[in-house]
Amino acid sequence: MNRPATAPDLAAEQARAARINDRCERFEAAWRVGERPAIEDELAAAAEGDRRPLLIELLALEVELRRESGEAVDFASYLQRFPGKESAVREALQGAQEVSVALAPGDPQGWKTVNVAESPGFALPPAAGGDRPFRPGEERLGDYVLLEEVARGGMGVVYKARHEGLKRTVALKMILAGAMATPAERARFRREAELAANLDHPNIVPIYEVREHDNVLYFTMRFVGGGNLSRRIANGPRDPAAAARLVGVLARAVQHAHERGFFHCDLKPSNILLDAEGQPQITDFGLARRSTEESSLTATGAVLGTPSYMAPEQASGQRASIGPATDVYGLGAILYELLTGRPPFRTPTVMETIVHVLERDPVPPRELDPAIPRQLETICLKCLEKLPEERYESARELADDLGRFLDGEAVEATGIFHRLRRWTRREPELVSRVGGLAVISALTEFNRHALSPMPDARLHYKIQCTLLAWALSAILFQFLWRRGWRSDGVRRLWSSADIICLTACLLLLGKSESTLLIGYPLLIAASGLWFRVRLVWFTTAMAIVGYLILYTALAIDWSMPLVMWTNDELQYPNIFIAALWLTGYVVVRQVRRILALGRYYEQSQREV
Repeated sequence: MNRPATAPDLAAEQARAARINDRCERFEAAWRVGERPAIEDELAAAAEGDRRPLLIELLALEVELRRESGEAVDFASYLQRFPGKESAVREALQGAQEVSVALAPGDPQGWKTVNVAESPGFALPPAAGGDRPFRPGEERLGDYVLLEEVARGGMGVVYKARHEGLKRTVALKMILAGAMATPAERARFRREAELAANLDHPNIVPIYEVREHDNVLYFTMRFVGGGNLSRRIANGPRDPAAAARLVGVLARAVQHAHERGFFHCDLKPSNILLDAEGQPQITDFGLARRSTEESSLTATGAVLGTPSYMAPEQASGQRASIGPATDVYGLGAILYELLTGRPPFRTPTVMETIVHVLERDPVPPRELDPAIPRQLETICLKCLEKLPEERYESARELADDLGRFLDGEAVEATGIFHRLRRWTRREPELVSRVGGLAVISALTEFNRHALSPMPDARLHYKIQCTLLAWALSAILFQFLWRRGWRSDGVRRLWSSADIICLTACLLLLGKSESTLLIGYPLLIAASGLWFRVRLVWFTTAMAIVGYLILYTALAIDWSMPLVMWTNDELQYPNIFIAALWLTGYVVVRQVRRILALGRYYEQSQREV
């Protein structure tokens, strides 16, 4: 009989899963920007107990990334790279079981199904649409010869293809599920083509035709051979003026779509293609919608899009709020990445990214690169405002402001109030602490002068100095945080400093019962905003220790016998301690629930 998992076992497993997830997120992010980190290096830096599950996750992730980029994946080469770990390699590629691969030339069947776990020598082909592998120059679809796979997304795969009769090279997009697509998938795919076909603009990839062959739905469009914008960003260098010009061109193309009643809703660098002259072309209208649409193809409240680039109204599922300002936000996110080399928000998990999109402002571009012009930063941050009404009213207004910047004219200014509000959203940990302490300090002054019949000036100044030290510690930890010290150790030190300062204030007051005791559960609740289960438990333990120090120092009369230790001020400290533990338990449950929802959402996005 297996031993049931204990609480420490579960905590250890969750901690290991978090570490592995963090490494996988960084590994994928590096791939997405053109780097190719070695799995071996990741394993060498990991703890011994994490290495096997980390190997399995990184192998599966690398195979997926290589197939997305059109590379063949040689299973045997992985066995050579990781000798003695054959079982882990096979387990990692279980997701590739039942893959169809080409037989040797001349084989009468032409195709067969191979099981990864049983055939160590075969090479996985680049992923392709439908239920058969892709063979360059040999596959046909109607009048088209498929030359190579160039891109794939959540619903479709795009090939470079040639029309045999017209001898014209096109981009051919077919539904990813091929002939096995469901009616809903087919309706959504056809809708994408119909929306894009209604747009005629030199910076929007035109649709040529929509057809169906052997029950496989596909459409063709202009082939743009210069790659996508994300590849250019990865290769650098960054030029603010060029970024402003490019986004200005995109903004006018987006305005063209808006004037015809369409919103793109998924603007991001990978959906911007570049032609031979470097001119941008908007593509992928898979999430686009009409301004008057009430479509059942996307359920109300559904969160669709790419979290790092989606507007807050998309991240919260408020489809009724989607409009021109949603695409303005997407253009601002593209401008931000062109200026800084990274998207506005990127965290280890999808759910944390969505929370940041909803609640925080991005780091100002000039803090990442002081060479960025201040006016261009102002334009970028105005696009990324949380409320749609605070962004540019239209893509044309954005294009006009970018034009004024390029001409050296003044752009629309953002007032001091908006800058202050951006700062409060960008650094909520610091703002909440300093703001709360300022309120307490002000109330302390008011109580001393207006409500206290015999104020103790010395005690008053000690309290105020302690509050000042508390605020300075928050500023110090925020400074370290902004300088990249973002480890759990820094979080624990910050949490400990809060508990110590609160306990010091209560000790100075000399009361084991005080309204300031509410600070202990508040600090426990605030620790949940980090989305770290172990940090919440740590803060809970620190709060209990701080309260016990306070209680033993003030409520126990050490001169009396043991049975008479406690005085009448606070008879039952165990009740308050239990309440603190219960607060921590409730916060942990909520954090786990949010993390579970995040994992579910991330998995569902992969399956779309």
